[in-house]
Amino acid sequence: MKRILFWFIVLTFSLLRQAAAQEKGISGRVTDRATGQGLPGVTVLVKGTTVGASTNSEGTYSLNAPASATTLTFSSIGFVTLERAIGNATTVDVALAADNRQLDEVVVTGLATTIKRSNLANAVTTVSAKDLYGSTRPVTVDAALNGKIVGANIAQTSGAPGGGVSIQLRGISTISGSSQPLYIIDGVYAVSDEVGNGAGGTAFTGAASATGRTNQDNGTNRLSDLNPNDIESIEVLKGPSAAAIYGTRANAGVIIIKTKRGVAGQTRVSVSQDLGFTQARHLLGLSDDPWTAEKIDRVNLYSAARAQQEKQKLAAAQASGKLYNYEKEIFGNTGFLRNTNVSVSGGSDRTKFYVSGSTTKEDGIVKNTDYSRSSIRANVDQKIGKLIDLGISSGYNRSKNRRGFSGNDNNGISLAYSLTQIPTYAELHKDPVTGLYPNSDYTGDNPLAIVERAVNEETTNRVTQAANATVHLIEKEKSSLRFAAQGGVDFASSTALLALPSDLQSQASSANPGAVRIAKNEFFNYNLQGFLIYNFTLGQNVNLTSQVGLVRLGLNSNLSYQQGQNLVPGPLLPNRGSLVTQDVQLTDQADVGYVAQQEANFRDQIIATAGIRFDKSSRNGDPNKLYAFPKGSLAVNLAKFDFWSVEKVNLVKLRAAYGQTGGPAFFGGTFSPLTSISIGNRPGFTPSNVVGNLAIGPERATELETGIDIGLLNGRVNIEATFYNKKIKDIVNTYVTAPSTGVTSIRAFPVGDLRNNGLELSLGVVPFQSENFTWSSNNLFWYNRSKVTRIIVPAFSASSGFGSTYGQTYFALNDSPSHWYGTPVSAADNPGTPSNLTGYGNAQPKFQMSFQNTFTLFKNLELSFLLAWKKDSYNSNLTYAQTDVYGTSKDWSEPSGQTGDAGTELNKGEYRQLRGTASSSVFIENSSYVRLREASIYYSLPVNLRTSLFKDYVRNIRVGVSGNNLLTFTNYSGYDPEVSNFGQTSTAAQVDLLPYPATRRVFFHLNLDF
Repeated sequence: MKRILFWFIVLTFSLLRQAAAQEKGISGRVTDRATGQGLPGVTVLVKGTTVGASTNSEGTYSLNAPASATTLTFSSIGFVTLERAIGNATTVDVALAADNRQLDEVVVTGLATTIKRSNLANAVTTVSAKDLYGSTRPVTVDAALNGKIVGANIAQTSGAPGGGVSIQLRGISTISGSSQPLYIIDGVYAVSDEVGNGAGGTAFTGAASATGRTNQDNGTNRLSDLNPNDIESIEVLKGPSAAAIYGTRANAGVIIIKTKRGVAGQTRVSVSQDLGFTQARHLLGLSDDPWTAEKIDRVNLYSAARAQQEKQKLAAAQASGKLYNYEKEIFGNTGFLRNTNVSVSGGSDRTKFYVSGSTTKEDGIVKNTDYSRSSIRANVDQKIGKLIDLGISSGYNRSKNRRGFSGNDNNGISLAYSLTQIPTYAELHKDPVTGLYPNSDYTGDNPLAIVERAVNEETTNRVTQAANATVHLIEKEKSSLRFAAQGGVDFASSTALLALPSDLQSQASSANPGAVRIAKNEFFNYNLQGFLIYNFTLGQNVNLTSQVGLVRLGLNSNLSYQQGQNLVPGPLLPNRGSLVTQDVQLTDQADVGYVAQQEANFRDQIIATAGIRFDKSSRNGDPNKLYAFPKGSLAVNLAKFDFWSVEKVNLVKLRAAYGQTGGPAFFGGTFSPLTSISIGNRPGFTPSNVVGNLAIGPERATELETGIDIGLLNGRVNIEATFYNKKIKDIVNTYVTAPSTGVTSIRAFPVGDLRNNGLELSLGVVPFQSENFTWSSNNLFWYNRSKVTRIIVPAFSASSGFGSTYGQTYFALNDSPSHWYGTPVSAADNPGTPSNLTGYGNAQPKFQMSFQNTFTLFKNLELSFLLAWKKDSYNSNLTYAQTDVYGTSKDWSEPSGQTGDAGTELNKGEYRQLRGTASSSVFIENSSYVRLREASIYYSLPVNLRTSLFKDYVRNIRVGVSGNNLLTFTNYSGYDPEVSNFGQTSTAAQVDLLPYPATRRVFFHLNLDF
């Protein structure tokens, strides 16, 4: 036995020596080409074998390769796969470049499953953390998406810090409200409503009759509560073909936001500090014709006696040199910007965590306006044994917004509105002795006093909490069954304070001087879902994934305000007014969905999906009726078939998808409201002239999407083309009936159908790539056309504009509901509108393009910019309606080449006034632009220099400078071509009535990774 054992040991060592002779050890480090930082989790594989390894948290790896090995393959999601020859080397270091078109990234295909992008049958846009936050610092998440989503029409509705943003995906999805998409944050159905506080309503500003809130309040954007630095990626499901699985709430598309998670490995700490400033992008400027006695007569605003007084004021101001540019005083300030972010992430194979905290403060260009946000986030993932995976996502945000008064206000407190009426010789400054502001002789109030003493602020506390659990019930070689459960809540509580002290000019002249309003908005969203997912392999080539599940959604809101007028001196509280009004709006809805979906994948060559969702909702006339939302898709990867022999073409995918979604039914549309009365001092109710609709259901959208994806040169060139045809059926609107019926309107009535079709093109290309220089470019082109295809009621106005003089849109057969119409009457141009008005341009652009380019030099220097082009989009611009009348237009005195009734030559200001009374062409203005939306330059300290200074304590140091909206090329005469007096409304968004001006922003950055 000893002899046998001896020879066994000798033979074993001989075999080990022979095996060692046939293998060789290879090690190295994988870094990010842009930053030089080590990349964890990169798969390193010996080509043609199953031998491989993964990089650790420092980006290093080691493996034993067969002696015959010639090539290593390096791959990681988000980076271009790289092959490197081994030769005789034992150390192989590589730098991976960011993948311009991430074909291996995982995207959502169902509520509980995912799919590789290369197998996707829909055009789903993914915006990475680098695209979102890597260049410059957006104030809000949705504003950062501008120019990065093909098929999206995105506009900043207000230039105020934290102001609203409007997003339309593939055109108009409804006409009775907002066409904003559904937002989902880590599985939580998020609160995204833009709710006004009453600042733009006549009730608050002092009129006797009141409406509590309006869509002209320029509400705060609720997506501004989310810290953009916490986001890992955003997926955009633009139409029903992709979003059908989300059912009733997905007519306008779905935006899925995923926050950052921990990665196993050494704990990482990241700190970033941004400091910057903001200034007005463009001001209207002073009139080209300074005030003179002759101009006062020519403008002709006053009686003879008042005109004489104005001339005396002018002479005195000229003598003392006290001529002022009030627009520059109010809007010409520089605001300070600050962002601070700290995050800690890491963990083991079983426990991973990501924790972050941030503070943001952005001053406005108007004094006493600003936006601030503080947030904390904690995401934890935990494995329990081999069967259970748990995940928790928690976030808390507190924000405060002071946005002043702008936009439409006819009571004299809106700043830009007032500035158009004030001559340069007016004296409105505070008396240095008394500290009081003089009254304005030209407006309802002194704008300098409004800036200092009027209050419009809102504080929001928001909590999002999500949890998910996956139980692996069966795990076999060719089949698996798991149960996935997910739930979450989003609670947002806002308190707004509006105040106009009683001694302000506008209040002193009011019948009830002094107004204070406290508005409270509370939203509670919750969602629960559970799914069974069965994966199995049929034969050797077909992979099947089946899923069935149940979804329950709920939304509760409590919107209230209390307002006091005719205030007594003292603290600004509603109960100090002798006239107190209150209002409460409560909503409570619940939706239930039943989902089934089947996916089949044949060797990644043919991928098919079919699914259906049945939804019922408490908002429908019959809350127990189920509405079906089917979907189906097919993708064929031609380049993966054996017959494909074009080596330089690595992807040719034909795809088609069909799906249906819904839009929630009009809330309360089933009920006929009652009208309160008082007889003999006894309160009561009577039936109103408005009736409900017991048969009301969701608006429904169907979409057929087709496209082709082409990849060339191993991913260096990627082309995506998509055509879609999206039909919205049974669009709901209030239906005005004939007076003879005894009923004035039906609250919610299906009035017709609408179609959107369009083309989306994207080109991602890496024109040049070397060890010391890389250029990557992503170029987008898209357009949308909307058309009413069925109408069962007479054509009606689809906008909330200011009448036919300034332009209106109509819901009329064979026309677009975003097509502007106005005076003069011209039956030949449009016999479909009620008044036979003349047709002008469309609010939807003819097309949009964006050009995003990134240049990396010597691995350490990175330059990037994003250009956006919007072609032939028309606004209803009321700027000239204000400035011409008061002689303050910048080009007021320029000759028009036209003569008036008396035969005298008219200047442009006079001519536009006369022309505007007869033709809306003065106000329907082309708002095309080309904008340098983002630009940045960053420098990362080289590894050798960094380690010599800080050893291994600091992993990365990055400094840079960036900017938003640095340059805009446009002929538009208003403050900014992106504007909306009516917030996020679907067909009246592009009305410009002297808003808070848009700004350009510049940041200086310092990022440290430990």
